[in-house]
Amino acid sequence: MVYQRSAVVIKDPKDTGSVYLPERYRQRIETKKRQRLIKKILAFSSVVTLCCVVVLIVSGTLSNPLSQFLPLPPVSNVSVPEGSPISPSAEPTTPLFQNVTTVTTTFVPIDEGQPIQSTTEIQSLGNAAALLRLEYPSSAYTVLSVNATDQFPDRSLYEFKIKKVTSSQDNSGFSVFVDAGTGEIYVPGQENATITAENAKTIAMEMFPLIRTDGVRVRYNNNPDSVRAWVFTMFLDNTTILTGSLDPETGQLISFTRSIPWEGRQADPLVSVNAAQKIADRYILEKNEASLHLNMTEVYYVPLQVSQKTVAGHYDFIYNRIVQEIPCDKDGLTISVDSLNGDVTGFERRWNSPDSAFSIAMDPLVTRSVAISAVLKKAEETYPSSRNGITIISAETRWKDDQSHGTIPRPGSIPQAWKVVFTDEIIREKISSSPAVAWIDIQTGKILDFSYQH
Repeated sequence: MVYQRSAVVIKDPKDTGSVYLPERYRQRIETKKRQRLIKKILAFSSVVTLCCVVVLIVSGTLSNPLSQFLPLPPVSNVSVPEGSPISPSAEPTTPLFQNVTTVTTTFVPIDEGQPIQSTTEIQSLGNAAALLRLEYPSSAYTVLSVNATDQFPDRSLYEFKIKKVTSSQDNSGFSVFVDAGTGEIYVPGQENATITAENAKTIAMEMFPLIRTDGVRVRYNNNPDSVRAWVFTMFLDNTTILTGSLDPETGQLISFTRSIPWEGRQADPLVSVNAAQKIADRYILEKNEASLHLNMTEVYYVPLQVSQKTVAGHYDFIYNRIVQEIPCDKDGLTISVDSLNGDVTGFERRWNSPDSAFSIAMDPLVTRSVAISAVLKKAEETYPSSRNGITIISAETRWKDDQSHGTIPRPGSIPQAWKVVFTDEIIREKISSSPAVAWIDIQTGKILDFSYQH
């Protein structure tokens, strides 16, 4: 005989239609409900946790923040995406870290109190290296090492130690800093300039409103052997289309050069030299509020030579600054005009000496012929065998205003002198050689400077 157990159901006499369960069954049902609910919560929590882990891994891989407490990857393992920008020379960049000899992976956190998620704007080492190569292409520079540094207050930087590929094996190279936040080249001292990096970008863009560009990069130049300036580069489709420089204190344009595409250019100019000079004259008037005392003294036609082919180039017009009716030797302007379409493709402003630095102009006591005789005598003493082949190119009075960069000449220290330019047979045979130059004091006939080399 088989017995079957079944739950006993007792109806509550006070509640018609409702089911009454004994307490022990009620507790079992509640326990099972809680267990099922806990299982659902655990399953949901596992899914959420897994998603969070995936997000953190992906975000950490993409941003590679400098403030993570991990060492930077070795330089030799860093590669550049295939779509990385090409160098200013329009040559595709080769692998970023070519011939790396040493690597420093010192880690310096930006702010140890900040969470990792707040540093997503930090440039990765690969991006910083690609930005470095825009200014220092691999065809010309080798990276020796890289590390993160905080040696400059309030800045997190990558320090690249690089050197020219043509330098000797024992050359220790020099440091180039890349801002880990902005990706711009950082030069110590740029924070002291009146014009900031962002201001320099804005000024550059406003100066060339008609040029189509994808953006502009700036870099501070405080080399003691050159004029301090913000150097800017405009680019389009990863190709440099214009470079220039701005005064870091006033924002005034110092120079610029536009790239001239040679594809499809014909061999002969379409714009005459006279028409090009009118364009250059008009450009000077338009870009200077006050009139400048200038005199156009020289003009050169420079053909464009590429791929063993010569095509139409540009005209260079040299304007000398005039002080007390006498031309300066260095100060002045140079304007370049495209010989095909008449566009101004280059500009250089050389205006480094204050008016007070020039001495009082006087009529020469030493005549032109006496000055030339002094030069010929000195030339014969220097190279006796060349005395019969010397040719005088020019001899005129000028201000001898060639000053060392970064120096301010004392009042009245720039002298007036005869500038004598000459050549000999040996110099003329060497196409790359420059003519010899001699300076003769207009009052005493003393030789102030004599540059004559074979």
